[in-house]
Amino acid sequence: MKNLLKWELKQTFSTKLFWLTGMILMAATLLLMLIPLAESGRTGFEIFLHGCNDFNSLLLLFIGIFAGSHIAGAFEQRRIQAAVMAGNSRLKVLSAKLISFSLSIALFSIATLSASAILAFSTKGLSGMEGSFFREIIIRIAAYTLVEVSFVSVCFLLSTQFKSLGSAITANFVGLLLLNTLAQMLMDKEWASIFMTLTPVGQTFLVLIDASTKNILFSLLASAMGLVFVLTFSYMRFRKEELK
Repeated sequence: MKNLLKWELKQTFSTKLFWLTGMILMAATLLLMLIPLAESGRTGFEIFLHGCNDFNSLLLLFIGIFAGSHIAGAFEQRRIQAAVMAGNSRLKVLSAKLISFSLSIALFSIATLSASAILAFSTKGLSGMEGSFFREIIIRIAAYTLVEVSFVSVCFLLSTQFKSLGSAITANFVGLLLLNTLAQMLMDKEWASIFMTLTPVGQTFLVLIDASTKNILFSLLASAMGLVFVLTFSYMRFRKEELK
């Protein structure tokens, strides 16, 4: 597993798509932040949260392409089949792929949200926070990164089902958009609070408004559940599939 993961990470981080996706997400997020920065009366903390929300919106647009290339593209180019034929178990192959995908999203998120915080607070100052900087910014960035990783991991699941690159990209975009739209519709519904609390897509909204210890723990639980769900159902389909 160690050698397989090492090979997978090397393949992922050496691609132009990885670096291009990361740069686009960061540049576009910072550009969108210029709008609230130009408005008077906005605090640095409000602008930081605006940047987090912009990053989430941009993920809906761009990450489906990255996921499709990363996973469906690997099937089309027979890299996954070759790894299995080399004697690696299908579960280990999928696990290594999911880890490299998740780590990519985590790096995109940490880099972009850190840059957003620097831009917001260097221009507007450390204003608008009710709690400590550690809880409101550091812990929030960490929790938000985890829920984003788990949320967009649905693209991993879809890409293992739609192994054609074009179909995977389309399915990823539609799937993320539908989940995000559903979460927005349920945001103010009291009866849907469990859905919002215990799902990664729900926590992409809740973490931005609630960085309490209780909700941070719920976000960690939701993130773990989402990733386990994705790996389990991806493997259930892949383990019975005939490799061609």
